Amino acid sequence: MKRWIGCVLCLCLIGLWTPAVSGLASSELNALSAVVMEASTGRILYEKNAYEERPMASTTKIMTLIVALEEGNEEEMATVSELAASQPKVKMGMSPGEQYRLKDLYYLMMLESWNDTAVVIAEHIGGSVEVFCQMMTEKAREIGAMHTSFMTPNGLDEEGHYTTAADMARIMAYALKNEEFREIVNTESYTMSTEAGNSRGATAHNHNPLLGVYEGINGGKTGYTDEAGLCLVEAAEREGVQLVAVVLGSGWPPHSNYRVEDAKKLLNLGFTEYDFKTLVEAGTPAEETINVAGGTVDYVTCRVTSDFSYYVSEEDRIELSYDIPYSIPAPVQKGDIVGAVSVYVNGTPVGILDLAADQSCERRNISYYWDRLWNCFTFLITPI
Repeated sequence: MKRWIGCVLCLCLIGLWTPAVSGLASSELNALSAVVMEASTGRILYEKNAYEERPMASTTKIMTLIVALEEGNEEEMATVSELAASQPKVKMGMSPGEQYRLKDLYYLMMLESWNDTAVVIAEHIGGSVEVFCQMMTEKAREIGAMHTSFMTPNGLDEEGHYTTAADMARIMAYALKNEEFREIVNTESYTMSTEAGNSRGATAHNHNPLLGVYEGINGGKTGYTDEAGLCLVEAAEREGVQLVAVVLGSGWPPHSNYRVEDAKKLLNLGFTEYDFKTLVEAGTPAEETINVAGGTVDYVTCRVTSDFSYYVSEEDRIELSYDIPYSIPAPVQKGDIVGAVSVYVNGTPVGILDLAADQSCERRNISYYWDRLWNCFTFLITPI
């Protein structure tokens, strides 16, 4: 039988925890859907219609690139098809039969967002656009983006092509783990030459509006279609904290500044109103003891085995719930895992830590009972 002990974490463990006015009103954002996420934990710090399925325009190319990096050989040469050459603007203007190195196409796709380059990549790696889009959707499922479906590798509007702001943040957080992905999206300009075997040369310039402008920006992708509206995914890192902001449907031209201001508001909120705090320290004792059946002592104490930190604001409610058995059998060794403590933030479980026995306890044997009998006997015969 187990007993559950729930308790609000003491203020002394987490420092000053005073209420504060925080947050961002939905009306302050132009975006129809928006989210800001702390990448390492996946915690969503703020959301506006974050789980609403919407078209995402060229932010699609984030997934196109990560699938290409994982499944393709960047030194291979890809041939331009009729389909790729027929893609609408924005495009490089390739001709059927031309050949280009995949690595160069990656930079052109992400920096200039050329639609034809994405199709060339997809056809070369997947064999067809349809197969490559299936690979993209499967990758989304693997990441945990369960409300995302890809029908095009470049993000052009098509039925069944959609994501959510929350899913796109998960995809970007995953992509940032890839060193080459980070290198590409942080490049300000890139020149492709014929020396690498390319049919033509070209120079691409990064159109991320916050790159080099907002402190800590380390990746991003713009997007626009008539259905999706203006979209933007931005990633920024400060003092080891990696945030991802996503805005979908943040106005329509000529209001390109809407998505930029929305993304800045989200990142500002994430950096100024939240911080990593140690919610539980290693060595913190549990208030309850554990009975030991058949042991040389009646009970043992236990304590938390490791620190636990989480990205929180001053308004967050922190709770601990202990899962401690009423009794355990002897023998018990100091350091044995005897229970667990779950950490909750605003009622949501965010971590589980082990509880270890604080001391050892041997199993009772004949010597134990003999010693107890002898102690009783000597007590009885000792003069008062």
